[in-house]
Formats: sequence, C-alpha cells, structure tokens
Amino acid sequence: MKSINTFYFSIVVIISVFACYASYKLDEISKQEPVTEKVIEYVYVESDPEVITEYVYLPSTQEFYRTFTDREAWCLMDLGMREGANQGVIGQCWIMYTALCRAEAYGMSIEEVWSSSAFESSMGMSGKTPNEDCKKALALIEEGWIPKPLWFRAGKYHDFGVPLCQYKDHCFSTK
Repeated sequence: MKSINTFYFSIVVIISVFACYASYKLDEISKQEPVTEKVIEYVYVESDPEVITEYVYLPSTQEFYRTFTDREAWCLMDLGMREGANQGVIGQCWIMYTALCRAEAYGMSIEEVWSSSAFESSMGMSGKTPNEDCKKALALIEEGWIPKPLWFRAGKYHDFGVPLCQYKDHCFSTK
C-alpha cells in the first residue's frame, strides 16, 4: 500500500512540475516583443550621380549570316517569283524561308526542294526574272531571317502542322 501511495505521489509531483514549467514558458513567450516587418530605408542623393561611360569592343561574328551559291540563290528567287510574285518582300521571304526550313528538316538541298513535288504546281512559271521585292527578300534571308515555316498554302492552313502566321493570301505552318 505504501508503494502505491508513493507511486501516485510521484505522478502528482511530476505533473505539477510540468505544469509549473509550462506556465513559466508561456509567460516568457507572452513577454516577447511582436515581430515587425523590415523597414525600408531610403537614401536621398542631393547631387546628380557621376556617369562613367566605358566602351568595350568585342569582336563579333554574325552567326546567322547565310551564303548561297549562285544556283541556290537562283532557286530561292525563282521559287519566290513562282509562288509569291504578288506577295511583296515579306511574303517572298516567307516562301524562301519555307524552302530553307524544308531542306534542313528533310536533309535536302535547296535545288531538291525547288524541284520537289511540293512546288510542282508552279513549275510552269519557272524562270521569271526576279523583281526588286524578290531581291530584297533574298537579302533578308541571307542576313538571318529566323521564323521556321515548313509548309504554306494559299487561302487556308494545311490540316497538318501548327499554324505559324498568315501573310496576304498565304498561310504558313510549322511542325
């Protein structure tokens, strides 16, 4: 009986110690100052800052510049005239770039694309003398014009590919 009373007494003492300790900690926490947000300090400059200009000359190369053989340039301009003589500079750029992207995508030469079945419907109009728009379009292509069309169609987009843009009556698509 004495051991049971000692056990209960020990339990009561332990619970009392924990209660006192918890009360002490809660009181300590309540006395802490509340956390405030950081205050942004502004620095006012009363005079104009001194501007220091330093020029650094870096050698540059045009990574996107293309060079075409005479035959490749002729094929691109012929294709531009066959398919888009009425499309202006931008329309002919799109047509030429479509041929370049198709050559890259399918591992073909520009001449193979020029004579491919994709462009055979306009083959009867081949050999036109390039107009000024066509020459400007080729110059833009050589300088690095970047969109990635693979197909174009007059009037509406193809059922395949992702529509890229429409310029005048041609709709250009990519993969």
